[in-house]
Formats: sequence, structure tokens, C-alpha cells
Amino acid sequence: MPITAALLLALAMPAAAQEVDQDKVDDAVRRGSAFLLKKYRTGFDETWWNSPLELVMLTLSHAKADETDEVYQKGLRKLEGVKLQFTYRVAACAMALQKLDPVKYREKIAHCAQWLVDTQLPEGEWGYPGTLTTPDELPKPVDVDAPKPPKEKKDDKPGGTQAAIVIRRSPATRALNLKAKGDLSNTQFAVLGLKACSDAGIEIPKATWEAALRYFLKCQNQDGGWGYYFAGMKDKTYASMTSAGVCSVAICRAGLRLRDPLKDQAVVAGLSWLGQNFAVDDNAGVTKSHVADPERWLYYYLYSIERAGRICAVEEIGKKKWYPAGVEFLLKKQKEDGSWWTGLQGVQWKQAGDIETADTCFAILFLTKATPPLTISEDPRKK
Repeated sequence: MPITAALLLALAMPAAAQEVDQDKVDDAVRRGSAFLLKKYRTGFDETWWNSPLELVMLTLSHAKADETDEVYQKGLRKLEGVKLQFTYRVAACAMALQKLDPVKYREKIAHCAQWLVDTQLPEGEWGYPGTLTTPDELPKPVDVDAPKPPKEKKDDKPGGTQAAIVIRRSPATRALNLKAKGDLSNTQFAVLGLKACSDAGIEIPKATWEAALRYFLKCQNQDGGWGYYFAGMKDKTYASMTSAGVCSVAICRAGLRLRDPLKDQAVVAGLSWLGQNFAVDDNAGVTKSHVADPERWLYYYLYSIERAGRICAVEEIGKKKWYPAGVEFLLKKQKEDGSWWTGLQGVQWKQAGDIETADTCFAILFLTKATPPLTISEDPRKK
């Protein structure tokens, strides 16, 4: 076969810029999911506030784990009956159930939507429920009643659709949170959870999207990026939070059915900052922030990059292809037992939970491109 200019160019390209070896990716995902299944062979304890139940089940659903596995079945039963109480967990629950079966779990997903709508704080953000003044207070559970299921439309025609579940905010629940303060990290996951609910056909209030959008626009830094933001205190820009901001602004604008959400100035500015600072093995800017152990959040950062890349429909951040670069890094970092982990011991910081499990889940979610792209439909309110 003659050597063409295109072939020579391909051979000259760095490995990270070429197509990934899907067999190696699939094997890494299989080994990672096997690690999780083994680790939770004795089951899940979903009673503590930072239980990994929802995150693990979200991960296993994307990893295409063996659905007949005993651990998978236990986790699924727990997920179906879990009490909705904490922001990260409720958001991950909605995302997992939407991935597993949005029709079968429609009412549970609607309950997740109701919980997220009712626990949005006055400035448009979400936080650790019960936190009043500092991010170090232990969160307290918040209960929200499920919305009443709609009366099904009487449609004898084949393929008739179910009546829409429309979420309305409960004034009673809102009053519980008037003094609470949230943060950008909880808020980005709440927005992801609401997106999953919306993708499952649940109608989210316009006011919820509007308030969340205002929050993200308010806490964007002048350089176009975002840092951790709590109770009006801005942080230095760093990559994982900038990815969160870019992703969330785009989702909120899509939720409002605004045209061209990816052309929004805030999104463009955030992507520009990421492009100028992107490195697959470095959560750029984090050492200048409040974060005590920057390496602890490396895999969290990679999952943040995956979300930004998928939501913004970009293959490159700056001039680098984020997915092949991430794959190359993750394949090298996977441990013999199938896990990913920075290896930092320290204390099991109460806002982090089990770091080994979280790191492994974030790596698998990156490799499987777990974040669904945006879907923007015509606003039914304009009809």
C-alpha cells in the first residue's frame, strides 16, 4: 500500500491524538466495574449521608455490568427504595435511574425532581442540606414528598404517550431552607440531576432553571472561569470548577429552551480558559485555590472535563483532544485490582466519603463518556 501524506501525518501524530484502542478501554471498564462489584459484595449501607450507593450504581449502569450479578441486584433494590435526602445522592439517583430505565422508574425520577426543585436555595444554588453558615457543618437530611402522579391520558391509539409529570415547587419545603447556604459543587450536580429528570420527560419549573443560571453567572470570575463558591465568597479559578460552570450554564440555557446555549458568552469564556490551561494530569489552578489536597480531586477533575466536553459537544479543549488524552492517562494509572485512586490516605473527609470508590467511579464515567449530550426542544409554554 503506498504511503500517502495523510498516513504519514497520522503516524507522526502523538498517540493521545489518535483514535483510542476501544478494546483496551472496554477491558479497563470491565476490570473497574469488577473491582466495584467485589468491594460491595457484602452490600451497600445507604443510611449515611455520603453513601456511594447512587454513584456506584450510576457507574455500573454505564459500565454495562452484569445485571444478574448479586451485588448489582442488591444495589438496584436499594436504589429503587432509597430515601431521598442529600443533594449529591439525589442527583446521582436521578441520573442512574434515567440511564437504567426512564419509563420504569418514572415516578421515582419525578420524586428526585421534586426534591431538587424544593431544596433549591434562595440565591439559586444547592448545598449540603442543613448547612447554615459554613461548609464544615454536618448536613442534615431533608425530606420532600413525591409529586402526585398525573392522571393518564385516555388515548386508545397505538403509541399513545403518558401524561406529563409537571413539577411545582412546594412553599412549605422552601421555608425550611431560607437561612441555608450552598456551593458551586453541589449545585452543578443538582443541575445534572435536573437534566436527567428533564431527559426522562419530567417538566422542571422555568423558575428553577432561571435561578440556577443566575447563580452560575453571578459567581463566574472575570477571567472566564469558576472556582469553588460558598456563601458569596469567590475562590480562584481552577479547572474542575470551570468545567462545572461551563456545563451548568449550558444545561440551564437548554432547560430554558434558549437558542444556541453553547454560543453563550459565559460558556465561550469558560471554554477559552479551559483551552488555555488544559492538561489531562493537572486540575489547573487548584493549587491557588482553597483546596488542601489538590491531588485528591484529580479523577473528579477528569469526570468534570468529560461532562464539559460532552455537554458542549467539543472534541478538543484548546488544541488538545480531551478524550484520547484522558484515556491514555487512565489506562496507565489503573491499578492491578482494577481500581483508580490517588492513594492519598489522610482522613476520610466528611465531604468526600470513600475516595477509592469515588476515584474509580469517576474514571469509569470518563471512559464510558457517561454524560448525555444536550437535547433542546421547543418550549411547550410558547405553543
